[in-house]
Amino acid sequence: MAGNPYVLGLNECTADCAQLVGGKATGLGALVREGLQVPDGFAVTTTAYREHVSHNRLAPELERILADCGSYEAQLRASEQIRQVFDASSVPPALEDAVLRAHAALCHPAETPVAVRSSANAEDMADASFAGQQESYLWILGGTEVLRHLVRCWASLFTTQAIAYRAHLGTSVADLAMGVVIQRMVPAESAGVMLTIDPMTGDRSAIVIEAAFGLGAAVVNGEVTPDRAYVDKVQLEIRSKSIGTKTVAYRFDATCQGTQLGDVPRELQNKPCVSDAEILELARLGKHMEQAMGCTQDIEWAIGPGGNGKREVFLLQSRPETIWSQKPASSLAT
Repeated sequence: MAGNPYVLGLNECTADCAQLVGGKATGLGALVREGLQVPDGFAVTTTAYREHVSHNRLAPELERILADCGSYEAQLRASEQIRQVFDASSVPPALEDAVLRAHAALCHPAETPVAVRSSANAEDMADASFAGQQESYLWILGGTEVLRHLVRCWASLFTTQAIAYRAHLGTSVADLAMGVVIQRMVPAESAGVMLTIDPMTGDRSAIVIEAAFGLGAAVVNGEVTPDRAYVDKVQLEIRSKSIGTKTVAYRFDATCQGTQLGDVPRELQNKPCVSDAEILELARLGKHMEQAMGCTQDIEWAIGPGGNGKREVFLLQSRPETIWSQKPASSLAT
């Protein structure tokens, strides 16, 4: 994909091109270059976003809609109007061709499900808190739907919360751009988040893992009480763990060709969703990434079927932890 202004392979997404592909893509690129297990994919560049905005002459309309957004109600209206503007837009032919070619190369067979994930160029940085303000879409099938959800990702630069946050920062519409990551889906049996620091105390000798059944959205959205494990970062030993009551899980539903929130069978709700061996493997990977990146990490992960028939750990995102990373270390681990 080298030389294409619209798409880059994840291995090409280095810190030097953060403004071209966004924080999520550069985090994934770092994982790939460290030789860690990451779902295959590619990034659609901010050049593509700007080309789309120019091709459809969207900038004046965006400026007009955002001109008076001082109240929450105005921000809500503006977000919906901008979503409609993007829905009515058309992807430039050269950009469409580049994305469809990259998607075809990624997906064998053709109907392999992918995730279409926002990667804003101010997202996932240690000194900003844009993460989670833009949208991502899971289990997307076929090139046509990938293009549609690519545009929806771009439109999510203007969610209500993103409009409010940028108004607080004084960010200009002209400065906005978004990369988008397109990756093969992991049929997650368990998933969650991992911090290479205790988020409650700032203890840098701890790794904290939260996990639930299915996709990680139930953990991120706070819809379940997750399993939680505290691991000693130096010794890579489990300090403590607790098993949450996990009543629901996000899983793929073939009837709607998408993800659905469903009940977890009662007999499984209080069972651990990750083994001790998987906890320690996650902790090892988290420590690896912290050492590689030089700062504490906030990592999303999933566990699903691997090529050898056993469960394997996949890393879905790694970004700097934003709460404690700017504070002096109270406990250092090597």
